[in-house]
Amino acid sequence: EKARTYDADLIICDVLMPGMTGFEVTKKLKTDFDTSHIPIILLTALNSPEKHLEGIEAGADAYIAKPFSVKLLLARVFRLIEQRDKLREKFSNEPGIVRPAMCTTERDKEFADRLAAILEQNLARPEFSIDEFAQLMKLGRTVFYRKLRGVTGYSPNEYLRVVRMKKAAELLLSEDNLTVAEVSYKVGISDPFYFSKCFKAQFGVAPSVYQRGVNNEGINEKNE
Repeated sequence: EKARTYDADLIICDVLMPGMTGFEVTKKLKTDFDTSHIPIILLTALNSPEKHLEGIEAGADAYIAKPFSVKLLLARVFRLIEQRDKLREKFSNEPGIVRPAMCTTERDKEFADRLAAILEQNLARPEFSIDEFAQLMKLGRTVFYRKLRGVTGYSPNEYLRVVRMKKAAELLLSEDNLTVAEVSYKVGISDPFYFSKCFKAQFGVAPSVYQRGVNNEGINEKNE
């Protein structure tokens, strides 16, 4: 309940607790729609390979045996956050509407696949709004905002812009007969100047340069 209330970025949980084990808590959180995206670190004195495996199978993102140093715990926390940031950056620089690599649970994969399907159908519409997006996802605006940010690291408006640019990159590479303005319209942006500005901010080069393939190899190498 607290994980939902406080919209946690990460949960640290002991395995041995009264009432419910850390394994049970982890499994419950990872199968709940509202909390499945939250990384979980399990702390335990049970350091056998079998218990370690049980923690991972329950959905834990890290398993730390006691005794441990605070530095080790903090390093693991920062590493998990850093990994998610890198996956988000990789996602933003890949052409096309694809599922974010941050999605590790079945709940999150289903959510991301639903996002992609709705965006494929509505991306070209300039009037497509976040309210409509939430309605099509069958979620209230607040729940939609929290879940989308939790899964992808982006607010709904940011995510819509990022995916529009990703789709634009795909079109620029696959349909070289299209002008930049035509690509802009195809991804639902009626102002080509604004489109070019957003595209360059995300991919590091102007859409016309990206389309010609100039420096494309360098961009890809940078993002690997």
